Amino acid sequence: MVSIFQLGQEKPTVADRLETAYNECEVIARNASSSFFRSFRHLPVHKRRAVNSLYAFCRRVDDIVDGDWLPNESLSHLDQQAENRSIQLSMDKQSEPVNNDSNHLKKLRSLLWFRINLDKIEAGEQVDEPIFIALADVIKKFPVELDNLRELISGMEDDLYNSEYQTFEDLRRYCYRVASTVGLCLVEIYGYNDPNARRHAVEMGIYLQMVNVLRDIQEDLSRNRVYLPTEELTKFGITESDLKSGKLSSSNGWQEFMRHYLDHVMMHRKNAVGLLSLLDKDARYSPSLMCAAYDAILEEAMKRNGDVFTRRLSMSFYRKLQFALGIIRKPRLNF
Repeated sequence: MVSIFQLGQEKPTVADRLETAYNECEVIARNASSSFFRSFRHLPVHKRRAVNSLYAFCRRVDDIVDGDWLPNESLSHLDQQAENRSIQLSMDKQSEPVNNDSNHLKKLRSLLWFRINLDKIEAGEQVDEPIFIALADVIKKFPVELDNLRELISGMEDDLYNSEYQTFEDLRRYCYRVASTVGLCLVEIYGYNDPNARRHAVEMGIYLQMVNVLRDIQEDLSRNRVYLPTEELTKFGITESDLKSGKLSSSNGWQEFMRHYLDHVMMHRKNAVGLLSLLDKDARYSPSLMCAAYDAILEEAMKRNGDVFTRRLSMSFYRKLQFALGIIRKPRLNF
């Protein structure tokens, strides 16, 4: 076999590997969410590259759990650890893995691999995958706490089990793990002087994730995931089978529940928007645009009187055009 050195090719430098890693993270961010990617473009280059890298990490963790992506690397050496992790999680959650998930152990194995790479980054050891190469550089430049990303992985593991969220507090705890943790990383990249920014970042994560619950309700139900608080649903005479019936939207019980749910969403939004003015000026526009996009989805839910089943929630064409042009309009959030 002829080596690349025999062919006169030079081994990539550290700078070359880092540039390639950042570029691959940008591709992942662009392909995963055009809306988010467009919001990132308003950031200064060094912050934009860092945010793209963080987003790529989060995207891949989410893709693993949803079964949309698994690492190419052979991870068979983690099989026993994955089995032990599965047993421990089942005991902790008092729940079995999601039915019919033949890739359950592969997913846990992949999430373990992500944890291992976070440990390597923290220890200053070499990492080889582009996402981790870029992330290692990010934490050198910004005070991002890797424990928040570990907590994110733990939140994603919840989706591998038949978890039930009985109360709004249960839902908020889940939202914190899968969204607020990301917000706490992002604010360190955006920059701030007032430490209250972190508290508002937590609220922003909960707000965005609670909107996601409504936007993705059909997809989640198809995967036997119910994030809506079951005790609250019961108060309005709604069962899980009602959610899957497709006939719930016009019922009085559902519309009353939606008013109740949206009241909670709006409470978190009120506490979340305080974040924007506390961020560094060069980073405010991007999260403002992202927040506006979620406001538009929430406004659509209100406009439909809580009908999130007939079709998936999204921005209207007019609002998408506004977003594409970078126009932020104050929403009319009344319900």
